[in-house]
Amino acid sequence: MEFHLPLTKTTWLLRAGAPVAVLALALTACGPFGEKGDTSENARHTSRSDVTDGHQGGAQKVGMRSDGERPLQPGQAGTRAFKEDTGVEPTYRIAVRKVDIGTAAEAKALAPDPADAEGMVPAVAYVKYTHLRGATVKEFPRVGDYAEVYADGRRGAKVTGTAGRPKGCADPDEIKNWRNGQSYLLCNTFLIPARARSVKVMWTEIGGKPFVWTF
Repeated sequence: MEFHLPLTKTTWLLRAGAPVAVLALALTACGPFGEKGDTSENARHTSRSDVTDGHQGGAQKVGMRSDGERPLQPGQAGTRAFKEDTGVEPTYRIAVRKVDIGTAAEAKALAPDPADAEGMVPAVAYVKYTHLRGATVKEFPRVGDYAEVYADGRRGAKVTGTAGRPKGCADPDEIKNWRNGQSYLLCNTFLIPARARSVKVMWTEIGGKPFVWTF
């Protein structure tokens, strides 16, 4: 399932191991779609954020890296060659910085039929991609399309479209001549169950081994 309507504001401060639905902690700081100083429910935000920026290997399956260690932590990175639609195959460093969780009201605003979003909240994955080496990506990089949010082991429903892109996130369709050493923050939004206890982000190309981050 995919939805094509814009995000509004995000909510709460997410704490590890607690259900999303019970984390109604009001904040006065800006969320990605909120305004500073707004303490209404729609301006609260939850965030599971980054820690280090280390390099780790790929995973054999969701929740386990190829070396059998624990999944990647927020901010840790995996490195992978990726063949773009234009035919070039640069090597990227991929690191999930954080996941922001929204409100049930926001989820209903994202769905064409609010009933489709009953019991759901939006989860936005913020992923930093760095072009390490290889040919320049002249236009339309698709590497960012492959980051997905999972809640309690199930993939969320992806929200597509540009109107709800959080502040600070790049539009991949506007990226031109992506060269070695350049980085972009690309973001994907999924609807997940409001009471999910486990949130993971997985990046994998079709048929490839995934990188998995736990939050």
